[in-house]
Amino acid sequence: MGKKLFYDHEMNAAWRIAREKGMEYARARGHSKNSLHNDQKDMLYVACEMQDIGCTDPADIDQVVFNKWRGYTMSDENRSGKAITEKGFKKRKEALILLLKANKLEDPLSIVQMHRSKIVQDEIKFWSPEELDAMTLRALEVFEQEPEKRAAAIAHILHIVCPPRREDTASMKWAWVNIEEEFILFPAKKNGRQPGNMIQPRFTPILRAWKEITSEFPGGDEFIFPSSMAQTSGSTKVNRPHVTGKTISKHLEYIRSTTVMPDGSQPQKLSSHKYRHSFAMRALKQGCKLSFIAKVLGDTLATVEQFYSRFLLNAAHMAEFDKMMREQNHRIPAINTAQPSWLMRNPKPSATARQLNIAEGFRLFMENKPAGNGSGRSGYGRWGERAPAVDSRGGRWGILILA
Repeated sequence: MGKKLFYDHEMNAAWRIAREKGMEYARARGHSKNSLHNDQKDMLYVACEMQDIGCTDPADIDQVVFNKWRGYTMSDENRSGKAITEKGFKKRKEALILLLKANKLEDPLSIVQMHRSKIVQDEIKFWSPEELDAMTLRALEVFEQEPEKRAAAIAHILHIVCPPRREDTASMKWAWVNIEEEFILFPAKKNGRQPGNMIQPRFTPILRAWKEITSEFPGGDEFIFPSSMAQTSGSTKVNRPHVTGKTISKHLEYIRSTTVMPDGSQPQKLSSHKYRHSFAMRALKQGCKLSFIAKVLGDTLATVEQFYSRFLLNAAHMAEFDKMMREQNHRIPAINTAQPSWLMRNPKPSATARQLNIAEGFRLFMENKPAGNGSGRSGYGRWGERAPAVDSRGGRWGILILA
């Protein structure tokens, strides 16, 4: 755990009252429990840092104060001794905006909202299919041969099937896993969506066996990872019926760190969240629809497009490209032409049946064209043909009209 640098008692009356109003405003907006925790923490950071630079009241924030605060937090002169990133500053700024809105401080609010964070997206990191497959084989091996590490194998299987966020994995319930019909569907804590996916048949016997094992422990009938099965560190502050997200991360890291690839190397050392990146990138490369990926991850289509699809061109894109460039990219040998035979050329499009019929009709007309001046006078039509004589029995075209 990192060293605590900010304390509630450091806030003066103005900042303390402003934060209290900010928290009430956040509750009125329906922020989740986790969001409220972050709101309270980030507002504390802002209040302490503002006081560090001499701003004792949020109403005193102007352009000079804001720029001074930004420079302080994003330098090595701040309390931690290490500059925060643009992403970190954006979180602080959002907390400050929440506080200013709650206190109806319009002038400071307009100054803070004027700032735009320049966030450069990092290159996305993920495991390759070969790495994931090797880790899965290792998890199956662990479940069979290392009884004390079976929870790690189950955690990996869940993250392969439907990679949740680690807190969702920690609180996963058996009621959300239908072993008989082979699917998982659970509520995500972060956004309330219902991520889900089908379970591969090879995993169902393992999940069924694990359910029997957990049923022997308190809470095991309800939770996949009951706290009664976990080793306690002695520093637990909250009594939970299930393990924590940190425990899930340790389980997943055990599988990764004990996996050996066919060439003797190990999978990349990445965080547990990279299971989500790996699933999305693998599905995109195989041409899966964005709606499928969004459902499995519990994200929006916009999130999938923004954070994953921008990194590659999938099969659907390639198919559209081929459709567009098919005629341009097709080349044929220049045989029976005035060009060298070794030269590849663009083919001329073949004539349609209609075009051939028109051409043949014109050829026959020219071969059988009667002599004449083609002026259209003296009984000749537009093309120089003599107009047909009128037949007294059948009209102009010699058609006999019956009474």
